[in-house]
Amino acid sequence: YRPIPLSGAPGEKVVDIAIQRTLAELRSRKGDVLLVSNDGDFVEQVEDLLDGRRVGVVGFAEFRNQGFLELAGQGLEFFDLEYDAHAFDARLPRVRIIPIEEFDPAAFLD
Repeated sequence: YRPIPLSGAPGEKVVDIAIQRTLAELRSRKGDVLLVSNDGDFVEQVEDLLDGRRVGVVGFAEFRNQGFLELAGQGLEFFDLEYDAHAFDARLPRVRIIPIEEFDPAAFLD
């Protein structure tokens, strides 16, 4: 990776603006896109990328912005940071409703 130092006026969401511009630029390039954010500020740019390529959002499912959920029918894929990406080496103390078909009692027994 390469750090990119940015600045902006007070009150500007500099990182959000940079991500929005990057997503817009990716529209003109080939390749799949994976955004690691649940921030609704990026829904419009992510929707623009749903043009046949694979596009996904990585984050905690319980914090996913509703706008992303509405894009599922257009092909947006979802990946949970803990359960799908396995980004942690220990189970997090998360609170979420577990559909019975996903319930694994072994995961809760010591």
